[in-house]
Amino acid sequence: MKKKIESDEIDLIEVIINIWNNKLKIAVISVIFMVLSTAANFVFKQPLKAKTAILPITIFEENSFIPYNISIRNFNKNKNKNENENENENENNILYLKQINGQYLLNLFIEELKTKKNIIEAIKKYELIDQKKFNDENDYLAAVEKKALKIGLLRPINIDGSKKGETRLNWIIEYEINDPKKWEEVLNFVNNKINNDVQNYLKLNFNVTLNNLKMLNQYELEDLNKKIEFAKINYEIKTTNYLAFLNEQASIARELNIKNNTLEVENFSTSSGLISNIQTETPYYMRGYSMIEKEIELIEARTDKNKNAFTENLSDLEVKKRKLLEDRTLERIERLFNSTPIIKSNYDFKAAEIIYKDTKYEVSYSSIKIVLLAGIFGIIFGILYIVLVNAIQQRK
Repeated sequence: MKKKIESDEIDLIEVIINIWNNKLKIAVISVIFMVLSTAANFVFKQPLKAKTAILPITIFEENSFIPYNISIRNFNKNKNKNENENENENENNILYLKQINGQYLLNLFIEELKTKKNIIEAIKKYELIDQKKFNDENDYLAAVEKKALKIGLLRPINIDGSKKGETRLNWIIEYEINDPKKWEEVLNFVNNKINNDVQNYLKLNFNVTLNNLKMLNQYELEDLNKKIEFAKINYEIKTTNYLAFLNEQASIARELNIKNNTLEVENFSTSSGLISNIQTETPYYMRGYSMIEKEIELIEARTDKNKNAFTENLSDLEVKKRKLLEDRTLERIERLFNSTPIIKSNYDFKAAEIIYKDTKYEVSYSSIKIVLLAGIFGIIFGILYIVLVNAIQQRK
């Protein structure tokens, strides 16, 4: 009878032979794992990776803003030119109206989407998270915000295809979901809400800027009226003082009996010849009271129209005031803005569009890969099971 020799060493040949002899059991265990994984895959739906494109407005939709944009471009150009002519004007205080095009609208749409405000509202509305599972309101809101933050927003890359690698022509919303129908409802809700928010922002921004520009024009008109008023007051003061001076000079001339202008150069004869006495500064009364009194008469006879002609800078100020009063640019811009899709009710305004009906769905993990991994795991488990059972039997 042979004695058993106990040893802690593992005989690999014996283990391999034992595994081979029990290959059917290992195969059965592997098949069981594969069947269970397949069943679990049907029972417990794995999440889908949803990818949805965001498209800008079409060139035809953008064309509806052309008349407004042309008017804005000319207005801003003229305004900038006028401001540059005024050296005292601070350029940082210049107000501009914004042109509206597809890229600008898309940027506003993306910025609003990045805030996740509307996404959070949609998650609550369509119950992507069951509130009943939370006892505390704050925990529920934290879970909603966390879910919203998981939504990916992929920017366009390599649009012209000049570089190797992935090409993405448009912004993409990426997210793992379980219910495609409910997710599309969420996207539709978010799309409508953001477009509505952008529309309201454009209205508000335009009205605020337009009112500010009108207010600045009103301030400028008030300043011009003040300058005109001060110019007229300054004329009256200067004229009053000048008339007082003329009356004084006329009185002196009458007292000296100087009726007409005297010669400003007097000649003296000497033995050596003729000497001229040139007076460089002649008193005003030397012009004679006849001329001075006539000047007083003409000044006092001036009408308001004639006074304006002699008022310093008044003509330029009146021209500026008239141009400002006659300028209807802002009114035209307002009418053109009201004719854009932002205002007109017969247009369906959109800044951009989430194409939720064309969402692409991909399984997060391939079903075949899951089954293969289950089979491999089953084989490993089967081998370990056979080795363990054989080891237990040898120790008995």
